[in-house]
Amino acid sequence: MAETGKFNPLLWFVALAIINGAWYGVAGGEAKHEINDQQHSTEDRTIDISSVFGLEKDISATFSVQFFKVGADSGNASWKITDDNGQLIAQWQGSIDQEQALMNWEGELSPGKYIINTTMNEGILTEQNLYIKPFENLRLEGHLLLSIGLIVLAFLEPIVKKNVAKIIPKQYPQTPKSKKNPFKSNNDGMPENDQFHDDDPWRSPTNE
Repeated sequence: MAETGKFNPLLWFVALAIINGAWYGVAGGEAKHEINDQQHSTEDRTIDISSVFGLEKDISATFSVQFFKVGADSGNASWKITDDNGQLIAQWQGSIDQEQALMNWEGELSPGKYIINTTMNEGILTEQNLYIKPFENLRLEGHLLLSIGLIVLAFLEPIVKKNVAKIIPKQYPQTPKSKKNPFKSNNDGMPENDQFHDDDPWRSPTNE
């Protein structure tokens, strides 16, 4: 059993595993941007992808597309993603009977504004969502920073505790307590200390 106040490497290894496991889950999280749904579809949709921690680093993205036939047996559709300057990022065009995986797109987007243009034949509806992973491309940096920070904290902890232990007695000095003498004399009830009173009816007779 580890003594209180002593450095315990096992506890720090457990803490290291916990925070890195938590970061692993956070880094893999997705944020959803709804582009079009079956009830509300528009030809052009503008989205704004913000930077993470102010870093101009590319962000992992997945564009998911589904087309539904409502009043037609078949049909064609297309979509394209362009940036704010009109530069083409990705596009697809073809029959909606194609496999859905062929209509989707995976890649990376830099922080900024993007326009998603969608065209469809009559009698076709669509659902489109853009999923981004803001921390995916910072996964390695996050693991390194968290691990280094915890290791530094582990080495600083005993030093801080030692200095605090030195400071507290100086700020709050303990006053020595006076010891009680267990053999302190008690003269109460001794005959030589009894005082006589003239008006006491039970006082001892005196010789004249």
